[in-house]
Amino acid sequence: MSQDLLQLQSSVWKRARAPIVHRSPFTVARRESTRTTLDPQSLAAWSSFGTENIGSQSDPVVQSRERTSQNHGSITRYRGGEEEEEEEEERQENEDEDVANGLRNTAAREPGGDSSELEKYYFSKSISVVQRLWRGHVSADMLSPRLQRAMKDYVSANKHQVSYRGRRRPSQSAKELLCEMKAQARLQMVDGTQQPFSSLGWASLVPSLPLEQLHKHPDQGSFKSCAVVTSAGAILRSGLGREIDAHDAVLRFNAAPTEGYERDVGNKTTIRIINSQILANPNHRFNTSSLYKDVVLVAWDPAPYTLDLHKWYASPDYNLFGPYMEHRRAHPDQPFYILHPRYVWRLWDVIQGNTQENIQPNPPSSGFIGILLMMTLCEQVHVYEYIPSMRQSDLCHYHERYYDAACTLGAYHPLLYEKSLIQRINTGPGSDLRRKGRVTLPGFSTVDCDI
Repeated sequence: MSQDLLQLQSSVWKRARAPIVHRSPFTVARRESTRTTLDPQSLAAWSSFGTENIGSQSDPVVQSRERTSQNHGSITRYRGGEEEEEEEEERQENEDEDVANGLRNTAAREPGGDSSELEKYYFSKSISVVQRLWRGHVSADMLSPRLQRAMKDYVSANKHQVSYRGRRRPSQSAKELLCEMKAQARLQMVDGTQQPFSSLGWASLVPSLPLEQLHKHPDQGSFKSCAVVTSAGAILRSGLGREIDAHDAVLRFNAAPTEGYERDVGNKTTIRIINSQILANPNHRFNTSSLYKDVVLVAWDPAPYTLDLHKWYASPDYNLFGPYMEHRRAHPDQPFYILHPRYVWRLWDVIQGNTQENIQPNPPSSGFIGILLMMTLCEQVHVYEYIPSMRQSDLCHYHERYYDAACTLGAYHPLLYEKSLIQRINTGPGSDLRRKGRVTLPGFSTVDCDI
């Protein structure tokens, strides 16, 4: 058995025996602080990066927060968009069997207890899920019954009136997928030229320089190397801070701090993507917190799939427009943008079009949005703990004590399918993914899509 998988086996078993981990894979997930029960949209918050969409009263789906168990299934594996050779497939299958044997041997040596069988069960399922994410083996059958029900409820509710009519091409090569992403992920911000924003004078309110030109150098892109640092709990104890800070630009999400976590996440921040709740909820202290100063800010809020901007302005998920206008007037020199809903939904179309299964009809996670945004701005992008490493944990965010597998596999957002696409275009070695949780992606400027 490989050293990486031995370490993964050891780390997951320790978590399965630790007091903070739930005794049963079907018990209720908990946060180690006082908190009221999350409403439907709240689980959306915890399934991505930072506190996304917490507190929205508009979502009809009712969800519990028990820890998930994982069901093993199988679909055809693609690496780099192309089917792997039979030898590699056989090697991976043998490795899986080695892991399974190791799990049984480890479990046999551990002291027993009333909950030991359930812990062993959760342990084995956790290993299976991590391995499938590493290889792109994703499907809804990986989700626990709870998350499968949530997914079905979200599909049924279809809050954003999504109606996908595009083609399904789940077997595109990595190059074909990259070229589709490049074509669909052209940055678009609310620029004040469309109603109702034009009549409100937004053309003179938004930054005059587009984001992609903000740091642009002659004859090259904005940045050579970029890091996208997710807020995943698995980044704790990684020691990746110095490596992250060595990049030309670093993107972070929502309210994820660096102070006190520098060894693992670094302290450089160039761009911060924030969802609309950061602006609307006074608890985030948007106007006073140092997290949102001296950085480029990019905000977003779910809008109807039909791109009805009047409806969106009148009834956003959270009121970001008032705080945005106030902040721009108070700090006109700070680059601060709002992503156009067309950009967000084009990314969703890419995910659905490259997935055979029907995904959640909800916007992509901030993580996926941030990754493709940086692929537009950078020549090379390293993404940390988007696809989990051997440190995989149900700890949702490194800076918050809350546990739920939805943060890795998705409930509201189509996280499972997003990760599959990113895995397909990963150009880095498998050891980077397993040990560092690091994916290496080419910037769009380096991808030649000429026919």
